[in-house]
Order: sequence, then structure tokens, then C-alpha cells
Amino acid sequence: WSRDRSCCTVPACDRELSHGPGEGSPMTTGNAGEEDQDQDYWPIEIPISVGWGDMDSLGHVNNTRFLRWFEDARIEAFRRIGTLELGPGSASGPILARAECVFRSPVRHPDVITSRIRATDLGTDRYTLEHQILSQQQQQVVALGTSRIIEVDYNTGQKVPLAAEILAALEEISV
Repeated sequence: WSRDRSCCTVPACDRELSHGPGEGSPMTTGNAGEEDQDQDYWPIEIPISVGWGDMDSLGHVNNTRFLRWFEDARIEAFRRIGTLELGPGSASGPILARAECVFRSPVRHPDVITSRIRATDLGTDRYTLEHQILSQQQQQVVALGTSRIIEVDYNTGQKVPLAAEILAALEEISV
């Protein structure tokens, strides 16, 4: 596990944590001293208790749990922008096209994490949600990630433009 300010655990990577694993996803730790004030803006924060059952045989939280914590915040974001009630009975709505996670530090029970989320890279038919997971016990960012969301017509599977009210709501939670 990487405990320095490099972006990931790849030995050859010497970049600061100002980029993400995907193109155009500027994930940061949100620590003081960041040049861009927007980097500290996380409009949605969900506190989650780490359960004993979240751990695996190696004694730390299983990596799949981090993606569930991203999902918890993503569902809250969907609720706030008005797409939570959409689904197969709807004409169109969001689909998860891609999810990425950079693991920074292992998490163990007992702990409380905070799953944070914000929107970025808003397009006419898509947007990116940036994720950050903070450990209360470690007092640091333990994971970062992105989720690429695309608006589709559920009947045809084709991309469709985001509704104006959805775009407006996304602007409220974007950097």
C-alpha cells in the first residue's frame, strides 16, 4: 500500500495525487495547500461504519467493499439529482459505464469511513462522479475513484441527452 503522496501503488508512478486512473479525472486528497479551492468541495458525504464482516482473510476490508461504498454515495447523488426513482420502467436514465478505484491504504474494523462524491466533466449525455473515501481512524484518504455515468434510452440502449433539470442538479454538486 502506498502511504506517500504518489497517485497509486505502481512503483514507476511518481505523479502527485492530482490525477486519476482515468482520463480527465482530477482526483485529489483534498488536503490543505491544494492550488485549486474547488478540490476541497465534496457536497455529498456519507458516514459508514466498517463492519467486522467487511474484512477478508487478510485482516483488512475486502477491495470489493470500497466499490460498494462508492455505490452508497452514488445512490445518494442519484437521489439528490432526481434520478433515483428511474429504472427499467422509465424511458431513459443513468447507467454505470465505468468504475475505477485507487487503493491508498488498507482499512480495518473498527473504523468509520466517509464516502464523499461530487460531479465533474459534465457532458450532454454523460458525467463523471469522483469518489473519495476517508478513514476516521487513520485521518487520511484511503481510496479514490471515479464512476462514469451515461444517460441511455432503456428500450434501445442508445445514449440520449441529459434532461435540463438533471444537468442543473448536477451543476449543484460539481466542481
